[in-house]
Amino acid sequence: MDHQGPRFNYFLSRPSSKGRRPPGWIRPAQWALLAAWFSFAHWITAGEGFKLLAASFYNFYGIFTDEIVWGQAVLPNLGLVSLAVGGLLVWLQVVWRRCGAAVEGRDGAWRWLGRRGGPEAPDLAARTPGGAWVRSGGRWAYVAHGFVDDQGRDWIVRCGAPAAPWYHPARAASPLAGMLVVLLGCAWALQIPVEHNRRLRSEAARAVWEGEAGQAEVLARRHPEIRPWIRYMESQGGCDLAPCFQRQLVARLEGLSIGPVFGDETKTLVQLLVLNGWSGLALKLTGPNQPEAFQILVRQDRPAAARRLPQRARGGGLTRRERMDAALLLEEGRFEAAYGALAREADGQPPLQRAVALRAALAYLTGRCAETQRLAALLLAPYAFNQSNLYGDAPAHGLGALQRAARDARVYASFALGLALLDYLPQAGEQWRTAETMADAAGLPGLLDMDRVLLRRVAPLGPWAAPSPPHGRFAKAVPSGLYYATGGASE
Repeated sequence: MDHQGPRFNYFLSRPSSKGRRPPGWIRPAQWALLAAWFSFAHWITAGEGFKLLAASFYNFYGIFTDEIVWGQAVLPNLGLVSLAVGGLLVWLQVVWRRCGAAVEGRDGAWRWLGRRGGPEAPDLAARTPGGAWVRSGGRWAYVAHGFVDDQGRDWIVRCGAPAAPWYHPARAASPLAGMLVVLLGCAWALQIPVEHNRRLRSEAARAVWEGEAGQAEVLARRHPEIRPWIRYMESQGGCDLAPCFQRQLVARLEGLSIGPVFGDETKTLVQLLVLNGWSGLALKLTGPNQPEAFQILVRQDRPAAARRLPQRARGGGLTRRERMDAALLLEEGRFEAAYGALAREADGQPPLQRAVALRAALAYLTGRCAETQRLAALLLAPYAFNQSNLYGDAPAHGLGALQRAARDARVYASFALGLALLDYLPQAGEQWRTAETMADAAGLPGLLDMDRVLLRRVAPLGPWAAPSPPHGRFAKAVPSGLYYATGGASE
């Protein structure tokens, strides 16, 4: 005669007319997870997610983004999500199977229902995270926690098997822990290419900042995908010689063609080319319909070419546009019209050196002697102008030191124009040669283009009458205090 004992069912199962059944939410949850995975896969491989990743990776890889974004972002992230979704699906399926299993106590033994077998006469139990390994008849079987009776008592506790010692090896054989180890191992493997490329970028950045140009070029040849990143890093460094400035301009030009390009990088590059004496190349880059093209032609004293540009190309702020229009009229010999076109500086505000220099030259050319003397006195005190005030040591990177070098050269150009307006031409020539030397040493010969135009109109026979220096002419010695960076420049 059978003696019916307690019955243990999985705690998530629910009673039904045909016995115990899994909860109704498991199957919809599995389908929802599968649908979410397909949605994410589409989003990251062909949707907005792919566009976002490509845009962010372009900041490092430029034209190589298409071949890098899959191995460095799309597949690793898709793999990580797939691991998480796959783990959840496996867990839900295991729960489904457990809900269909039960264990009954009968005739002094345990009878397992709904599974292939189980420990009928347990004689040892080794608990692990998530359950326990139970030995019966010399065979081990894994039983998960959660099989409880009507009073909520777990079968592992009620089976009566003595606990294995803490050092028993079965305690370390946890399926749950094993699954976590496998998931973590797969996640780590997916991140190997990402970490490798991160190390490459760090190595390239360190080589650039430490001045190891040869090592950086070796990395660029071995790993072309980080070449845009190397060129960008090279364009942000600081140096104190004009040839170094030229090398950075070359790096910027190459970066413009292979990326990345941020914000107004193209405009910054055009300005730097003009300052370095490459105005022709700057014109080719900017095109005929941009305000920079009009400004470059005026700086080069080419009024006829500037007049041929469409009106919309004369952009920029109101003050800048009025100043460039006045400079154009001056170059055409229409001095009175140029003087009338130049707006007066606002009362109570520090004047701008560019505006004062242009107005002073026009006042001289139109015979306004009193105003010429007043403005010439301002030009002889250039530190009173509204400009960047940079104190202390020049920064190793960024705009600060380049602005300082430009300011120092323009101080002597201001002296030269002020003295020329007062007819002290020998002294003006000396100041001009100093300004040219400093500008050449800093790699900024184009900085003095407008000053050269004004001085040629005021005193045609001075040293400024010589042609504008080419970008390749550098001073043999760099004056003390000239240390600059090439992160960009504006006048």
